[in-house]
Amino acid sequence: MNLLLTWQVKKFLRIILAIQLTMLGAIALDAIGLGVPILRQFIGFVYLTFVPGALIIRLLRLQRLSNIETLLYTVGLSISFSMFTAFLMNLFYPFIGISSPISTLSIVTTFSFIVCLLSITCYLKDSGAASGQFLQDLNLGSLTPLLLLPFLSVFGTYLLNFYDINLVNLLLIVIISVIGFAILSTSTSFSLAVFVVAISLLFHTSLVSMHLWGWDIHTEYYFANLVLSNSLWDPMISSNLNAVLSVVLLAPIFSCICNMDIVWVFKLVYPFLFSLAPLGLYQAYVKQTGDKIAFLSCYFFMSVFQFYTGMLQLARQEIAELFLALLILTIIDKNINRMAKKFFLIVFSISLIVSHYGLSYIYMFSLVLSWLIIQLKSKKIDSIINLTYVLFFIVFTLAWYMYVSGSSAFSTVVRLGDQIVSSISTEFLSPKTSQALDIVVSTYSPMREVTKVLHMVTQFFIVVGIFAILLKHEKIKFEEEYIAFSLVNFAICLAGIVLPYFSSAFNTSRLYHITLFFLAPFCVIGGIVILETLYMIAGRPWSERSNKISLKILSIFLGIFLLFNSGFVYEVVKDNPTSISLNNTIDNPRFNNQEILGAKWVVNSTTDQSTIYGDEFGRLLLHEFAYGRVRIFWGETTVVPPDAYIYFRSLNVNGKIMKSKIERPYLYINIYNSTFFNNIIVKKSRIYANYGSEIYT
Repeated sequence: MNLLLTWQVKKFLRIILAIQLTMLGAIALDAIGLGVPILRQFIGFVYLTFVPGALIIRLLRLQRLSNIETLLYTVGLSISFSMFTAFLMNLFYPFIGISSPISTLSIVTTFSFIVCLLSITCYLKDSGAASGQFLQDLNLGSLTPLLLLPFLSVFGTYLLNFYDINLVNLLLIVIISVIGFAILSTSTSFSLAVFVVAISLLFHTSLVSMHLWGWDIHTEYYFANLVLSNSLWDPMISSNLNAVLSVVLLAPIFSCICNMDIVWVFKLVYPFLFSLAPLGLYQAYVKQTGDKIAFLSCYFFMSVFQFYTGMLQLARQEIAELFLALLILTIIDKNINRMAKKFFLIVFSISLIVSHYGLSYIYMFSLVLSWLIIQLKSKKIDSIINLTYVLFFIVFTLAWYMYVSGSSAFSTVVRLGDQIVSSISTEFLSPKTSQALDIVVSTYSPMREVTKVLHMVTQFFIVVGIFAILLKHEKIKFEEEYIAFSLVNFAICLAGIVLPYFSSAFNTSRLYHITLFFLAPFCVIGGIVILETLYMIAGRPWSERSNKISLKILSIFLGIFLLFNSGFVYEVVKDNPTSISLNNTIDNPRFNNQEILGAKWVVNSTTDQSTIYGDEFGRLLLHEFAYGRVRIFWGETTVVPPDAYIYFRSLNVNGKIMKSKIERPYLYINIYNSTFFNNIIVKKSRIYANYGSEIYT
């Protein structure tokens, strides 16, 4: 039974009221200088993440939801509530004289008022509920060792950040690599195991450094901080990132309520929310395949490095992928009535659209083709994926990105489509224009060749799994909608290889990661089918015991797969290590305090018309504070404006090296031997230095 319905309504509302009053009290204490450490951050997070959604779920009276489904839908509805409410505040408050709608006072007042209205409605509508035990299906005592993994992850990054010790993080990867085999041998909760592995993998990279690291995350910080500074979102600023509410509204809301710097909103809150995406997938998979296959499917999904590296550099996509997982669960969930399913479908679809443009277009494309497949296969299927929903999603997506932020995101997709179509006839199956195909045909070091082979094996498993299901594999029954989406995403994978510029536009690893939302179970199914075939060839009968053995074999394979994907093997054998959570010396867009101080100094000491140059990684840090007037320099750069400022980060200052050219792989050269130094720097003066960064003009 739905855990939110196990309490009498008065008890339920007392808990809601207690959270609200504690949140208001923590804010009041902070205002008078008597704040309790961590209290506001914790209670603010609980309030925003659970309270609005819990009230909505209670009002919907969804009796048949499991505890995990209740948790997932509660968080999804709460995040949607925050974004939509802030959007309406930003839209209407200026017309009634409130010039700072995205401020702590406005947000707290509005959210508290709406929560009170929902509580009153809930009390009047709810005549009571059966008593029950909260989270009654979990024996937390037996799960204590599993629950220690996230703490090990946090402690490991602490040692890495402050003492340059990576042993705990190495140990963490080893434990997670064997956890699949261990979980299959016990009666431990598979759903909890999925969540623990997800949050541990995410925190072991997101918490690296005391500042943001990565690529797009710095520009996302700029736009979120711009809204926070102005207490207002300007939807007319032309930028793809300014069009996504998951960045420009959600992050400022958490920052205001929790009194937390946006840096830590991105490093703590967003990874936690994103860790629920695999849990949502597990719930969707388990309804169709069983718990063990569902667990291994999620384990495979999380083992691919993009999950715990690339996604942490894309705050907007972390939120969007949570909604994608919720959409998948909603489509195949039989525990909710049709009206509630339509409500969830609309809310989560809109939330996905306003969270990330690229994922919205991919889902829209998948939705249209999936609907066509369903219609062609059988018109008798009473599917929630109908023409009305398809048209709604298309219209809302196109309208949002055509009219917000100067049509920037819409124009980007149009240009990409034109580029792909115009180049198909001349550059079809060309490694020069297909990033995915280039990865396949390129040669690497021996350890990286092993990684490539492991990926190709998992992809072969997916192919076998897809064909096994299409040939009516009698042991597993997928929903028709899920099969249709899977076929489309399988086609998207193939398109990433054969179509010029398609995979590179989305980034090959990111595109593959998205398709795994649907394709991950087929990897496990394909592996089982292959092992079953080998049993038959060997003349041995396939039994329940054989099936259990095959699952354990696959868990061992996926554990090895994780060791290579995580960079563990590269670190141990010292084969050009790549993981910043296992090695503190890797050149990466990860910055120290001196670099941050230098970036802030040059931005604050120059006018809005001044141009600032940084190297490939240095300019990412500068984007946090001066997006729009930052340019990039390379070792071969020969010309910069005479009044421009040059920013050197620690690698340039202390390492005396820089990247020589745009093409990859990058070559590092001595600064004093570079064209840039001899043509540009020698003619400029150093105006700032702090042993970790320098400024020239």
